[in-house]
Amino acid sequence: MSKTLVSEDQSFWQDLDDEDRGKIKSCVRLRRIARGEALIELGAPSETLYIVNFGQFGVVNAANGEIVAEIGKDQLIGEMGFFTGEPRGAGVVAMRDSEVLEIDRAQFEALVAQFPDMQRAVTRSLARRLARLGEITRRNFRQSSRVRVIALIAAGGGAIPEGFSARLLQAINARAHGCARASADARAHFPDGAFDRYAVADWLGALEQENDFVLCVADGELNEWTRAVLNSADLLIMAVADGSHALNPVEEFAFTLFPANRRRIVRLYPHRPQTQEPSAPWLRERDVFMLHHVAMDSGADFDCLARFITGQAIGFVAGAGGALGLAHIGIVKAFQEAGVVFDMFGGSSIGSGMAVAFAQLKSPEEVEAAIHEIFVQNAALKRLTLPKFGLLDHTILEATLAKSYGSIAFEDLWRPSFAIATDLSTYTMRVIRSGPTWQAVRASCAIPGVLPPFFDEDGHMLVDGAVSDNAPIAPMHGLKNGPNVVVDLRNSDPRLYDFDYRALPGRNALLASMLNPLRRKPLPDCPSLASVIQQAVFSNIREKPAFSGGLDLTVQPPVCPGASFMTWDKHREVAEFSYRWGLETIARLEEEGNPALAEMRRLSQPS
Repeated sequence: MSKTLVSEDQSFWQDLDDEDRGKIKSCVRLRRIARGEALIELGAPSETLYIVNFGQFGVVNAANGEIVAEIGKDQLIGEMGFFTGEPRGAGVVAMRDSEVLEIDRAQFEALVAQFPDMQRAVTRSLARRLARLGEITRRNFRQSSRVRVIALIAAGGGAIPEGFSARLLQAINARAHGCARASADARAHFPDGAFDRYAVADWLGALEQENDFVLCVADGELNEWTRAVLNSADLLIMAVADGSHALNPVEEFAFTLFPANRRRIVRLYPHRPQTQEPSAPWLRERDVFMLHHVAMDSGADFDCLARFITGQAIGFVAGAGGALGLAHIGIVKAFQEAGVVFDMFGGSSIGSGMAVAFAQLKSPEEVEAAIHEIFVQNAALKRLTLPKFGLLDHTILEATLAKSYGSIAFEDLWRPSFAIATDLSTYTMRVIRSGPTWQAVRASCAIPGVLPPFFDEDGHMLVDGAVSDNAPIAPMHGLKNGPNVVVDLRNSDPRLYDFDYRALPGRNALLASMLNPLRRKPLPDCPSLASVIQQAVFSNIREKPAFSGGLDLTVQPPVCPGASFMTWDKHREVAEFSYRWGLETIARLEEEGNPALAEMRRLSQPS
């Protein structure tokens, strides 16, 4: 089933019949704009109106140079200033090789006199533009901007493995209204082999009108076809199978066209390896937005990649909570059994450790076993030390984290992941997506006062991610489109303590009591210093950002009876309790017809 991407209510030509369209186009100048070329400069006189014939343009924010809106085929450019007479309020740049119809004031007046419906078309376009201005201020533009034309090239000295593009096409088609593979039809459409870049751009634009996506496989050499494809694509995918790490000529040319946030590397394997070569050498010369790992025999890996490309990747956000964070194990297990497949994991504090473990594709049982080894067998958060840098000895925690996570870096995780830490050197939240995972988990769990801060190679002082954000959904939104499950462990029910505050001893009485092995009267059941600090860190209240399309699902599991922030030995009880609660919650959401759950299940279906 195909779908026109520029719908009738978006097209400038909606109110004009085919004959009038042809006449208008014959009366005005056609102007070609190369990718990256400015069509409109900020502050320039507003003397011309443009209609996009093919291609794509971006409206540039003067403050930071970022694209804040896109304008595509059959849409107007510059109409606001053209009719108000004000100088251009923003710059407009070609995001692909494009062509526009250029209309000056005298031509416009003559055309309106000859074609009265043209005035109505302009009025409708102005109304839509004004409505969109308010919409853009309320949402992150990256969430509404999406990829349409995809360029696939080989990275380094290798070639694209046979069958990769066909498998990727199949996975995209399973979750989109059509994906055309332009390379398969290019020779038939251009039988003389002359791939004029603007002719190719026009042809790809026509394919885009009938499909959600167009996949263009570039040649291994920098010829006319490859140049034309790269000049007309929105996203660059570099396939890595083997060969030299050095940039090839096609990559060098592509990097002059695509910003880093429009580049992805896909490392390909015949099957999922037990061990793999580090990805760092591939990233040294390639600044990319994200790296993906795909086994050629894994439909799940192709489906995951397709969900990222189509803006439908499913995320899991693991909140902070000390030992209560072991609830993430049960929640993940419940959603997996309900048919939800997670494509990306991120977390804060203990949630960061969970995110990294699940991004390695570890099962809930394997994650729980690792928790037992770290916190119960090795008692990583039990040994007190002289309170100079922290209450607890950090060396045991670091040794066990290094052993559990090994030398694996974020870029080598089988699913993309991130950890949150708080940078006290810059007073900012740090989103960690590269480097050794165990160090990121250590930094994200550095509870101020309980553990010493973690210092990175540049000397930045990092502490617990929960100081910045308990449940970091905003970073997840910044890294991908698509729905998310957010596990927020800040329970709304007040936690009350039943002990006589007046019985809390002073210094002398406390020392005497602790030094007397024969004391008969137990100390009051007051939370320990470490527990109080931990609760204070995790209690920060941050306003949640608006969820994308209402398809984020936040769950707040209750506290397992007998569990607290420091009861690591109750990991089995907490995991099982949250698992049962998760199953009950999912059943209730299903009965209520929850749209987020339904969408995640739909997207998780294999291609």
